[in-house]
Amino acid sequence: MKKETAKILTTFFENRNSSISDFENWVYSNSSLEDDLGSGVFTDLISLNFNDLSIRVKVKELVDPIIDYADLHKNEILTVIEELISKSIEPLNGIKKLYALAEKGYVFLGSIDVIGNFGEQGKSIVHSIDKEMDKESQWNKILIIEPNLLHELTQLKEKIETNKIVLTGEKEVLKYYGEQFKYIEN
Repeated sequence: MKKETAKILTTFFENRNSSISDFENWVYSNSSLEDDLGSGVFTDLISLNFNDLSIRVKVKELVDPIIDYADLHKNEILTVIEELISKSIEPLNGIKKLYALAEKGYVFLGSIDVIGNFGEQGKSIVHSIDKEMDKESQWNKILIIEPNLLHELTQLKEKIETNKIVLTGEKEVLKYYGEQFKYIEN
């Protein structure tokens, strides 16, 4: 399955704010979807009732077994890290994206203070960012508070690219955290 297809599918069933009608239109207009999913899964997907209130759950149950989460999440993590290193993204948006991935079980992302302290009152750098600040001002503020951020991100990127951190794509259910993805740190 193409990464873009996997990303659209997971965004749909993970994000309650995504449009069901937009997703349904994408399903019916995507000429390569059958090749990506296979005939059986594709037929089951287009047979679903998109007016059903549990459509997101049904889509997840259907496509979850064929999504390569290790590849998808590795690509997402590396993309956000690269955007942060190159400063092509607002730091607050990049931090939020990495924090969301850390919550999925990739707790190694929390070794970077701005991710590890994201939700902590009084410790989180994000509290010092005014939402009205432009991107450059956000970066200036964050790098004053956390001068090693770009270096730490570069080191983390290298660990992922050299397989010192390997995303397995496997899931486990933890008592207090629910479904989490596993990784191996060498």
